[in-house]
Amino acid sequence: MTVLKNIEVLPPAVAIEQRFKELNLTELGLVAEDFDLVASAAKDLDTLDTTAVAEYGKNIASKTASCTDELLGLVKNKDLDETGQKLNQVVRVAQNVNVNALVNPNRPKGFFGGMISKFRGMKQNMNENFNTTKEQIDTLVLEIESTQTGLKARINTLNNMFEGVTDEYKQLGVYAAAGKLKQAEIQEKIAVLSSGEQNQAVIQEIYDLNHVANNLEKRVSDLTILQQSALQTLPMIRIIQGNNAMLVDKFYAVKNITLPAWKNQISLAISLQEQKNSVELANTIDDATNDLLKRNADMLHQNSVATAKANQRSVIDIDTLEHVQNTLIKSVNDVIKIQQDGQREREEASIKLSNMQKTFNSSMVTQIAEFNKKH
Repeated sequence: MTVLKNIEVLPPAVAIEQRFKELNLTELGLVAEDFDLVASAAKDLDTLDTTAVAEYGKNIASKTASCTDELLGLVKNKDLDETGQKLNQVVRVAQNVNVNALVNPNRPKGFFGGMISKFRGMKQNMNENFNTTKEQIDTLVLEIESTQTGLKARINTLNNMFEGVTDEYKQLGVYAAAGKLKQAEIQEKIAVLSSGEQNQAVIQEIYDLNHVANNLEKRVSDLTILQQSALQTLPMIRIIQGNNAMLVDKFYAVKNITLPAWKNQISLAISLQEQKNSVELANTIDDATNDLLKRNADMLHQNSVATAKANQRSVIDIDTLEHVQNTLIKSVNDVIKIQQDGQREREEASIKLSNMQKTFNSSMVTQIAEFNKKH
């Protein structure tokens, strides 16, 4: 660690104040009345070493970085993303409302069964489906109210952040100004030492002063950049606050104007659709009645004609009697023929049997006679 020794760093107070006035205070976000704050900040550099320069204004820089991270966290927060999703969800609920489906349940088969079921179920189905849509809208209202509360809370949080970043912007300017004053002091000291007698100690001291001056210049530049970042952060905060305020107003309009209007229009649409269905049902009943009368008349005609034909018909048709007679005659003839054939066959068989008997007897007589001759 480099420590500068035996150096009268701070010039008289008058010289410090004069150099302060020569600074571009507007660029640093300061005014002449901020001199005491700058002088107080400069005391952090009373000990000119590399550690003191590296730590100079560190706390303010940390606060600024923390505020920036918090701001980015708000911008990317999932709850804010869900704000747009809720508005889209409101639109989807409206797009998905099918009024015709609310009052047109699936019709069962069968004419009278379908009409009766439709009369009984139409109102119940309409109410159930409308209540489902109403519940979706009411749920959205609760979510919108919750989102509104969160947005309003963030507006207050952002306001506090705005005040904090404003204060940090001022503090960064103060520390940057104090660093510039200390830079001027060091450069004056370098000039004094450079104009005097040169020896190894003086040369080393000049080198150390230049090293610290370079580090301090870099640190002041960092503080200036952080101050610029803080300056850019301020309008960002206001823009986010304004957007949140507009979203809060938009949600008020959705909750108090849009959604109630939807309910009214859905109710009217359901009533109109119910009227349409009632007219359709009445026409269906009339068509069915006319169709039923026509079918009954056609059936009456068919039954009358069939009854008259049945009444004029004989108990037994002539064709039937003729068929029966022909069948009987044919049966008798067939039986007689069969009997005649049987009698003829039996006579022929009797003749054959008689001949066979005669042949057998003759043969036996001859065999006996020959046997007797031999014995």
